[in-house]
Amino acid sequence: MKLRYKINTVLFLVIIFGYGIISLIHTYSDSGNVSSLEQRVLGELPAFSWESLATGSFTREFDQYFNDHLPLRTSMAKTGALIMTWKGLPDEEAILVQQGGDNTALRLRDDNDMEELVQESQDTQYLIYKEQAYTLFKYSKAAAEMYAETLNRFRSKVESTARVYSMLVPTSSEFIGHDPYSRLSDSQKEAFGHINELLSPEIQRIDAYRVLDEHKGEDIYFRTDHHWTALGAYYAYSEFMKTIGEEAMPLSTFTQGEIEGFLGSSYKATLNYKLKSHPDVITYYQPEDTYSYTRHYSNGKEVAGKAVDPAYAKEDIGLYSVFLGGDFPWGEIQTGQRNGKSIVVIKDSYANAFIPYLIPHFESVYYIDPRFYTGSLTAFVEEHHVTDVLFLNNSTVARTKGIAELIDQLM
Repeated sequence: MKLRYKINTVLFLVIIFGYGIISLIHTYSDSGNVSSLEQRVLGELPAFSWESLATGSFTREFDQYFNDHLPLRTSMAKTGALIMTWKGLPDEEAILVQQGGDNTALRLRDDNDMEELVQESQDTQYLIYKEQAYTLFKYSKAAAEMYAETLNRFRSKVESTARVYSMLVPTSSEFIGHDPYSRLSDSQKEAFGHINELLSPEIQRIDAYRVLDEHKGEDIYFRTDHHWTALGAYYAYSEFMKTIGEEAMPLSTFTQGEIEGFLGSSYKATLNYKLKSHPDVITYYQPEDTYSYTRHYSNGKEVAGKAVDPAYAKEDIGLYSVFLGGDFPWGEIQTGQRNGKSIVVIKDSYANAFIPYLIPHFESVYYIDPRFYTGSLTAFVEEHHVTDVLFLNNSTVARTKGIAELIDQLM
C-alpha cells in the first residue's frame, strides 16, 4: 500500500513539474505571442498598479493573458474539436456552431424551433452545411440606419470634390438556398434595400447583390472562410465598371494562379472536421499592368510590393493575405494611367480581392481601412486629389454599428 502511494505521489509530482516546465517555456518563447490558428495577437502580461487592481482592469487583463497563454492551448482546442466528432454531430446534415462561450455545436431540426435557437445567443453563429460554413446574418435596423447616415454626412463634406459610391456586399449565408436552413439568417437583400433607401441621391449605388445572385452557382465564396473569392470580387468589379460607364477588363488579361490547402476564418472559428477535410483552393488574378504598390503601417513604416502576390500567403496571417498582403491602415497604388482619375476605397477586408482590378482604370488607387486608420478621411480626399470614393463593405454594416462609428470618428 505504501509503495503504491509513493508511486502515485511521484507520478503526480512529475506531471505537475512537467506541466510547469512547459508553461515556463511557452510563456517566455516568442512564438507564444501570436496565434496562427486564430490569426490574432495574444494578450500581453498587464503592468501592475494599485489603480488597475482597484478598478478590476488588472485582473481582467491577467485573466485574458492566462487564457491566451495556457500551455498546449492550441492542441487542446483541436482535441476538443476532435472530441465533438465522437459525439455523433458530424453525421448530421447540418450543425450550428456558436463562436464564444463554450463554442457548443448544436443539432439543427427541421422545425420552427430553429429561429429561437439562433436568437438565444448574441455570439457569432456558423451554419455548417454540405462541407461549407456560413456566417449567419442578424439584421440591426439601427446599425443599417447609422451606416446610411454616416455615408450621407461624408458625402456632404466632399460634395464639391469627389463622386461617392456605395457597394454593399452580401455574405455567403444569403445564398444558402435550402430551407429550412436559409431561414436561420435574416435577409441581407432587405437590409441593403433599407440602407439604399436612406442614402442621399448623390451617392451612386453599386448593385453587387444582383450580380452575385446571378452567379451564385459558381465559386464566388470560400467554403472555409467568410470572404468572397477573387471570382466573386471580379463580378462586383464588372458591375462597378458598368455603373461608372467603363468596360471591365476580361479575366484573361490577368495572370492566374492557385494556392491549395486553404483553411480560412470559418474553419479556425469552428475547427469543424468536415471543413478540414475539404480545404479551399484560392484562385488569384495578378494585374499585368505596370504599377507601384505601397502599404502603410500604423507606426509609419512603408513597404513596397505587389497588389497580388502568393508570397504574402502565410499561415500565421492567413492565406487570404495573397490580396494586398493583408489589412493595413492605408495603401496606395500608382499606375501608368494618365486619365486624371484617382479613387480611394474605404473598406473592410472584402475589398482586398477587389482593389487590384481597379489598376487599369485609375492613375492612383488608394484604400483606407477605418479599423486601423487614424487620420481624417475628408482631409485625405483633399490632399490626394481624389476624384472618386467607394465605400465597399459586407453586410456586417447592417448587423453592428462598429464600422459606421469608426468612419464617423474619422470625419
